[in-house]
Amino acid sequence: ASHRIGVGVGAGDGLSILYALQGFDYLMKPEVRETYNVRVISNSWGSSGEFAPYNPISIASKRAYEAGMVVVFAAGNEGPDANTLNPYSASPCVISVAAGDKKGYLADFSSRGRPGDTLVHPDITAPGVKISAARALTGLAATTVPDADNPRYSSISGTSMATPHISGVVALMLEANPKLNLDGVMKIFSKTSRNMYYVATATNGFDPAQVVVKQREEWEVGYGYVNADAAVREAAKLNPNRFTVQTTALPGWSGTVQTAVCAPTVNCVQNAQDSYTLNVPSGASVLRVSTEWGNPAFDLDLEVYNPAGQLVGSSAQGASTGEAVSIPRPVAGNWRVVLKGYLNAPTTYTGKAAVDRIVKQ
Repeated sequence: ASHRIGVGVGAGDGLSILYALQGFDYLMKPEVRETYNVRVISNSWGSSGEFAPYNPISIASKRAYEAGMVVVFAAGNEGPDANTLNPYSASPCVISVAAGDKKGYLADFSSRGRPGDTLVHPDITAPGVKISAARALTGLAATTVPDADNPRYSSISGTSMATPHISGVVALMLEANPKLNLDGVMKIFSKTSRNMYYVATATNGFDPAQVVVKQREEWEVGYGYVNADAAVREAAKLNPNRFTVQTTALPGWSGTVQTAVCAPTVNCVQNAQDSYTLNVPSGASVLRVSTEWGNPAFDLDLEVYNPAGQLVGSSAQGASTGEAVSIPRPVAGNWRVVLKGYLNAPTTYTGKAAVDRIVKQ
């Protein structure tokens, strides 16, 4: 059985490489690693300069990798220029994490690698902009600005905030499939992560035909934006001795969202949307809904409403070719799927839905 426990290893407010090495040594002691089933080492810290394979941290990361542990490092906050990656994260024995915002765009501050370099690049992107987390009430961390709705929390940005998102996803993947190692995790990320885009030029913000959208490359975002649901699902599918994932496809559909025009930073001048009704059977563990229109220059948002008419799932990526949501433990009945236009010409899309029944062996 997996232990759901976190082991905090403090190195002080002023981080020293010697203290960090002591942390690695502590976690790799058999009496610690085996007692607490330590499988992931999350590092929201780093340095600058070139990757050095014989650096003590690089050697410690390699030894952890050889022991079957997954080491995760922040990519760094020195972007947007190339060749700004945290060197500890460039090791092939670790996962390097870039930061994206909640609409799927790469954060400007997120460190980049080098175009064409097989080592020096992020591996995956995760939420790292305005992330709310528990706030220390003493020490240097107590100087952070508290959230207005809860002073015990504070919102900050950085790849340090993106890193624990990936560490948590990896922990869930290992719970579903304990035989996975870093290589297996990376293979799943390569298969399930979402492509990321950016607007290169926009000479007329009201005319989508004037918008030029380009895809982000590996040296900027790695495999792309993490899809936690898809990654854990894939890990479970690869371990039939622990889980059985029974998938039932629901009828697909197609539709058209008419022209929607929005002034910058204000509500739409002209709204447009298309709706579809899904009949969801009972006994499902997850409802998965996806829409695809193929053109990242058109911005559409997905909303899913339960039979009571409550909004229970939404996806609002920025420049993307589709939107998708996963809703746990959906009740049986008629669900409404709405695709809303934001900045688009008449857009034809396809919709897909499926329910999973996850059975633990």
